[in-house]
Amino acid sequence: MGVLLSILMQFLVKTFGTIFMHAAFKIAYTVLYISIVVAAIYAYVSTYRTLVNSISQTMPEIVNGVWGWVMPSNAHACFLVIFAVIILRFVTRQWLKLINAKFKAGISN
Repeated sequence: MGVLLSILMQFLVKTFGTIFMHAAFKIAYTVLYISIVVAAIYAYVSTYRTLVNSISQTMPEIVNGVWGWVMPSNAHACFLVIFAVIILRFVTRQWLKLINAKFKAGISN
């Protein structure tokens, strides 16, 4: 009985260990990809904000006052969300195209 239990445990550990490691690598790559995208968006928006701040220092005060009428105080966060949504929408559409292509080809993965 102990031999059968040992064989069963080895099979289960090998099977679930392989599945877990495959899923762990996929999750790690996904998290890495998302963090790179968010960092790139943040760098882009920060650069944009720096440029806008450098321009505002050379503008007269009346223009800065008008800028406050047009742009909200949380414009940095708004731009970050807008760009993140645009990129995530693009990635989701590409992923759905890939899923549809796999479905039409009969590939399951």
